Amino acid sequence: MRQSSETFNRNLHFKAVVVAGVICSMLLLVGTAGFLFYQTRLQQRADEIQTLYKDLLDFRSMLTKLQLAEERPEIFREVIQNTTPVTLHSLNYSELGEQSRLSEIAHWLQSQHSMLEKMLREIEIQKSGAEGIISRKILQLDEVMLQVSLELHHAHEQTSGTIQFFLFIVLLILLLFSGGATTLIIKNYRQTVIPLNRLAGTLLQFNKDLPESIHDTAEDVKKSCPKDCFSSDINRVTETIVTFCQDLEMKNRKLDELFIKDEKTNLYNYRHFKEHLIGDVARAKRYNDLVSLAMLDIDHFKAYNDANGHIAGDRVLQRIAEIILEECRHTDMPARFGGEEFAILFPRTDAAQARGIVVRLMEVICAEPFERERNQPGGRLTISAGIATFPHDAQGWYSLINNADRALYESKSTGRNKVFNYEEIRTEGSLS
Repeated sequence: MRQSSETFNRNLHFKAVVVAGVICSMLLLVGTAGFLFYQTRLQQRADEIQTLYKDLLDFRSMLTKLQLAEERPEIFREVIQNTTPVTLHSLNYSELGEQSRLSEIAHWLQSQHSMLEKMLREIEIQKSGAEGIISRKILQLDEVMLQVSLELHHAHEQTSGTIQFFLFIVLLILLLFSGGATTLIIKNYRQTVIPLNRLAGTLLQFNKDLPESIHDTAEDVKKSCPKDCFSSDINRVTETIVTFCQDLEMKNRKLDELFIKDEKTNLYNYRHFKEHLIGDVARAKRYNDLVSLAMLDIDHFKAYNDANGHIAGDRVLQRIAEIILEECRHTDMPARFGGEEFAILFPRTDAAQARGIVVRLMEVICAEPFERERNQPGGRLTISAGIATFPHDAQGWYSLINNADRALYESKSTGRNKVFNYEEIRTEGSLS
């Protein structure tokens, strides 16, 4: 339920991020288009004002020439005769003023157009009196040019300011995006990369051949990637690894049981029993300790199988194995030695203690009501046993098994349902 809530919140957050990204992209696109249009208009106005300013400079230069030409009649007459270009220039300047949205300058230039045309006609008729008029016009034109230059400066400042403002907005958006991306990367690094590195380091120590390594790996994964600290995805990976290790540990345990346990009786098999026997004898030899071994055999079991079938015989084997497990201590190691024969390993146990356990075991089995046991000789199922103890009865593990088996043979040959210690039959001289 919690993972579903986290998944829903993550999907909702992802959708919100996508929607916000789309909206920001559209706003940025529309804003860029609007900025380009507005910037073009500003640049166009600045260009028009600059053109007007240049033409006004040319017009002032023309008036200056006209003023100087009064001292030279031949040039003056030529200028006066050419009044049409002068008036056309004046008209052109007024139109540029209108285009540049300089209404006051445009109106002034428009009024000056008619005055200039009238003045030039009067100068042509009178041939004099133009010096003072032209000087005043030049002064007025200087004031107009100053105003136009200020407007030009303002237009350039407005153009550059718009560019700076637009770049600031774009930079701010990029900083917001980069800040958000950095935050997401750091969060993802903390919630994904770091735990993945921890998991990788933990899994490098994994050894599938060692059961304790599998268990330790699962515990280390739990500790290195605790819940509520990382993302739900990492939690799922962690849970998957832990579950995998636990399943592997359980399957290995089952495989170990299949490898070391007898399938019918669930007791240890001979291979595993022999490994422990060798190890316990070596340990007893090193620390001057005791190890006892009991060999048990079901009396007349072949006759029981022949009379009742192998399925009934298997049930007898299973029940006797259960009784052996119930009567043995947790330090003892019972095993199926083969067929109807069992063995019990008693670490750090002398012959008398081992005999007491075996005698109690024989009494329980003798009192157990087995199926169709009345057909057996004596009317019941019983077992015989032989015991040998290291180091008194043997020099090593092999002789310990051999001498316990000899004591078992003595029990069966003397009437069955008995137990003998190897030391007893050796003292009595029953064995050659």
